[in-house]
This record gives sequence, structure tokens and C-alpha cells, in this order.
Amino acid sequence: MGKSINLILGVHNHQPVDNWDHVVEDAYRKCYQPFLDVLEAYPSVGMSVHYTGYLLDWLFDRHPGLIDQLRRLIQRGQVEMIGGAYYEPVLAIIPDRDKQGQIEKLTDRVEALTGQRPHGLWLAERVWEPHLVQPIAQAGIRYLFLDDSHFKAAGLEEQALHGRYTSEEQGKTVDIFPVDKTLRYQIPYASPQAVIDYLGSVASADGQKAAIYFDDGEKFGVWPGSHRLVYKEKWLDQFFKALSANQDWINPITPSQYVAQTPPLGRIYLPTASYSEMMEWALPAKQWNAYQQALKSVSPEQQRFFQAGFWRNFLVKYPEANNIHKKMLYVSEKIHRLAQDKGIQHQEALDELWKGQSNDIFWHGVFGGLYLTNLRTANYQHLIKAENIVDTIQYGPSFTHIETRDLDCDGQPEILIESTAQNLYLHPHEGGSLFELDYRPKNFNLLDTLARRYEPYHDQLKESASGPGNRLEQYLNYDWHRRVSLLDHFWGEGTTLDSVAQSTYPEQGDFVTGRYQSHIDGHTVTLSREGTVWIHDQPTAMRVEKALILSDPAQAQTVIRYTLTNVSAHKASLWFAVEFNVNLLAGDAPDRYYYLPQASPKPAQGITKAGKAAVLETVDSKTKLRSKKLIAKEALKEVYGIGLRDEWLDIDYHLIWNRLGSVWRFPIETVSQSETGFEKVYQSSALFPNWKFSLEPGESWHVEITQRITSHH
Repeated sequence: MGKSINLILGVHNHQPVDNWDHVVEDAYRKCYQPFLDVLEAYPSVGMSVHYTGYLLDWLFDRHPGLIDQLRRLIQRGQVEMIGGAYYEPVLAIIPDRDKQGQIEKLTDRVEALTGQRPHGLWLAERVWEPHLVQPIAQAGIRYLFLDDSHFKAAGLEEQALHGRYTSEEQGKTVDIFPVDKTLRYQIPYASPQAVIDYLGSVASADGQKAAIYFDDGEKFGVWPGSHRLVYKEKWLDQFFKALSANQDWINPITPSQYVAQTPPLGRIYLPTASYSEMMEWALPAKQWNAYQQALKSVSPEQQRFFQAGFWRNFLVKYPEANNIHKKMLYVSEKIHRLAQDKGIQHQEALDELWKGQSNDIFWHGVFGGLYLTNLRTANYQHLIKAENIVDTIQYGPSFTHIETRDLDCDGQPEILIESTAQNLYLHPHEGGSLFELDYRPKNFNLLDTLARRYEPYHDQLKESASGPGNRLEQYLNYDWHRRVSLLDHFWGEGTTLDSVAQSTYPEQGDFVTGRYQSHIDGHTVTLSREGTVWIHDQPTAMRVEKALILSDPAQAQTVIRYTLTNVSAHKASLWFAVEFNVNLLAGDAPDRYYYLPQASPKPAQGITKAGKAAVLETVDSKTKLRSKKLIAKEALKEVYGIGLRDEWLDIDYHLIWNRLGSVWRFPIETVSQSETGFEKVYQSSALFPNWKFSLEPGESWHVEITQRITSHH
């Protein structure tokens, strides 16, 4: 009797929430539709298919014929639909109640559209933690798929990976299939015959073994060069034809069919893991090269015991990702507390929350992920929309709420100022900075920024031979602090716009990342620090106090009253700058631009103690903008303010101060890696109102800055 093998094939199709419509349409045309067309021509080839909820809804709305085609394939027993979490979160990092809710939502949706209720699960980015067994089982899932490297890390040999194992947590069980790395790398890049030969090498006389392939569907038409290979050169057609020609010993079978025919190979407990590349990307950037060297020093057999990073450390590597994650947890808590305290289960708010849990912006590797501003913005918009719903129910249509809590889970409290029109989140222990600024009428976080950091692939860019005028390495500047707002800088003589823009200037004070004391009095939050400014190598004690004053909760306006006091025994000549950052998504678009407000505060009146806006008068400013673009770099003198306008988002952001001063502006642009190579991405516009002055011992200096956000509609 000859040998035979069961072949479990699966594809996972995903698009990020609110991805550009033309991008999804291109994927449909190049990949999703032609794949099913080829599959339908080979009825003997059974396989499983997974679509994330956002993509499934998009396909149903735009191309319902594809859903009809899926139904036909299901009805003839050729396709099994695989479920998962609806909006493709990394399941391990969202609350259990949201895990179960997202899984059940996709299960119900798939059944409603196709008539088949999924029993299997696709785990986003194969990010595994042992506790996942329980919530997955409780959501009605029987089996899922992980990389074989997860199993090898638990000590299993290669020959023991051709079936499924049962795992358990608190008495709940799920079965787990190990995805064959060889097949994952062969399909669709090796010849179809090479795949057939490999299957022959793992076939068995009893026919009980299974070779498991489950990977991104976008490999079949969206990845660079794949559409030509898979369809124009007919790789997929030839592969299915080869499987059909060898069906006497290769049995392409769906997971549920295999589960019904064979028992598990045993019980297993898997360590935390993802696919090997993901765990490498999760390492601290400067440790990546050391890991690669260590990996080369051992044999391939020993390499399976080498684990790189831990997925959750993306939240350490990128504080901006942690910011979105902890915002998500906070909004989830609000929604579920509303259900618990008031018995209100608001499904729209839940769905917006779940959209904001989409995984793409929590990590970065060979794909853009966190570096893509449009994807980060989508998550924030959904989270803020969910928050608006529950806060209106909780507090009413007009409110200001201030609380202290350890939002980012670093063991130190932040201050959250929430009102009808805006949210302001403050870090007292990190420069007294403003790190989130939500304009709630538009569900938009203007401080959704990203600092410029070293990435290991930058070394390749520096060594590349790209020609003059086309060199991205000139944009490789690295920041030593987060790009947030209300950062208090002291510059020395000789500081230039270029040196500040490149983060190469010498900071003279210890305030940017220093710890501030905080005091809350009604709707005023005061942050203060007594620190040091180095003037000509001489330490000078300086006190900085900034009071944030809110008045009308329906307006997104904040008055920031600065008081600088020389507490040293000698005169101090100072150059003081306050850093603000604003991200309006597109630095070079004609409908997003800088402008100079045509009004200035009367210095004698300034802003009242109650926080009312300054009395404004029209001025004839001689200062003109050289360029209105948000990517412009310029030092402006003798101005009372600056504004940024986004006509597409309908957001107007401006700063006005009551002392004539200068303002420096420049873009924050990162260089990141994506599927198509290196790309420069606009992350924010940095603004530095700045003043030069001297203080005698004990003397104070004041300035009031009004930050205001408005829209016309």
C-alpha cells in the first residue's frame, strides 16, 4: 500500500479598518476575485478561507458576487470558512470580554452571509499567549492555526508536526494546527512540482498525517510581483492542477473534515510566540544585529530554541503604540462600566471600540504598520467616537471632567482633562507634556504623532547606492524625546533652525523630559518644575510653571499661562521655546496649510484670570510665510501666533500668544520600510514659539498662549 498525505490549505485575507478604498479595490481585482475563480475550476481541491470582518463587509457591499461564489463553493463541500476576531486585533492584548465579542460577531456574520458557521479561528499575526485558550473556547471555537515554530519551541521534533494538538487553560480546550514553515515559504514561490515533492517526503503509509499551509491571501496577487507569478504565469492554476493529478495520494481536505476523521496527536502547552520575523521586529532596535549574530553562531537544529523578542514589547519600543493601546483599554473600560452600572449595552459604541482594536498600528516590521498615519488615525477616530457616545450618556451634553490615573501603565499617574469638545492628556513626569489632544467634534487626535527612531534597516539605506537627489538617508534624523506638546526648551546661543529640526542642538535645560509637580484647582491644572538651565557652562536654577485653564466645555480652547522665575543668585540670559506638534496627515496637500492669524492680543490686557480669550485687534504684520505647506521649514520673526488649517478634515488649529515673539516650524518625517521598499512619511508639523529675555535673581517672566481648535461645519 502506497503512502498518502492530507493537505490542509488555508488563506487569510485582511485589510486594515478604513484602509483607502482604491487599495482594497486593487486587492480585490488582483487577488481576492481571481483566487476564487481559479479555485472554482478545481472542485477536488478543498481548502479553508478567512476574511476579516471589515474586508468581508467591504466585499459584500462592493462585490456581492464574490459572496455568492463563496456560497457555491461551500455548498459543494470545497471551502470551509474560518472565523476569528472581527476587526483583526492582536487577541492577546484586548480585554477578554472584547475577545469573545469580536469572535462571536465574525462567527455570526460569516454564517449570515454564507450559511456556514465557522468552528476554526485565524489568530492575527499568530501572536500566541497561553491564556488565549479559555476565551477562544468560550467563544465557541474548536481549533486554530499557529506556526510550527511555536511547537518546536516547546520541544517537538519536525516529524511530530503533521496533525493537531489539544491545548488547555483552566479546563477549557482548543485544538491547534502547526502551519508548516516549508510550505509557507514554498507557496507560491517554489515550483508546483517542488511542493508536490515535499508532500511526498512527509506522506505516511497510514494516511493519517496532515501537511498544513495557512498564510496571507495577499501573497496571491497583492505582494510585489505576485500577481504576475500567480495568475499571468499561472502558478496557482498549475498547482491546483498538480494536486488534482495526484489525488490518489494527496487529499486536499478542509480542517473540519480532517478533525472529523482523525484524533489529536496529544496535549500540548505552547510558549508565547509569533512568527519568527515578528519576534525579531519586537526586539529593541539596537539588539537586532546582536540577535542575528547569535543566530548565525548555532546550527539550524539549535536555532529553534532561540526566541527573539516578545510581541507585547512593541508597546515598549514604540510609546505611541502604547498610547493607542492604553486609550483603547480606557475606552473599553468606560463602555463596559456603563453596561455594568447603568445596564446600557451600547452596540454602536462597542463596534467603534472594536474597530479601534485593529492590530496593524501596534507594530512595525517589513510592513508600514505603526508608521502609517492614516491607519493610526483610523483607530483613534473609532476610539474617540466610541468615547463620545458613552461620555454623553454618562455626563450629559456639556461637561468637564478631570481625573488622575496611570493611563499608560508605567507606574506613574497622568492627568486626563475631558470635556465636551476636547481631551487633553498630560504627563507630569515626562516634561509636563501634553501627549494626546482629541478634538471630539471630529473624532480626531491632533497629537497622533511619531518620533523619529533608529531602525535596523536604516543601515541598508545608508549603504545603498541611490543617486544624488534621490537619497532618503538625508532624512535619517533621530529624536531623543517623543514628539508631543508643551515641552519646555532652553536653547543656547548658536542654536539654529536646522540643528533643532535635526535634533542635534545641545539642550541647555533639564525640563523636556524632567518631572513636574502637578496641582488641580477646579478647571485649572498647574504643572511646575524647579530645574537647571546651563548658561555658558554655569548651572542656573530656574522655575517653570505652566497653568492650563479651561472655561467653556463646548469650545476646544485652552489658555496656557507660563511663568518663568530665576531662582538663582545671578542674572540669567535665556532663550525659551515651547514645543507643539500637530499631525494633519498630509504635509504636501493643497487643502492643508499654515497661515498667520490676522489678529493679535493686546499685550496690556492679555488673557483674564478666568481663562477668557484675549481681546483681539487686527494688525498689519510685515511677516509673510514663504510657503504655506505643512512640510515647510522656516523661522518666523515678530509674530503673535500661527495656525494650521485642514479643509479636508475641516479642522482649524491655531496658537496665539500675548508677547511678540518668533516661531520656528518644520516637519517631522520618518523613513520606514514597507512592502515596496523605503518610504518617507510625514508624521507631524513641529512648532516652536520662542523668546529671548533676561531675568535678574528672583525676577519672573510671563507669557500666555491660547491653543484653539475649531471647525466650520
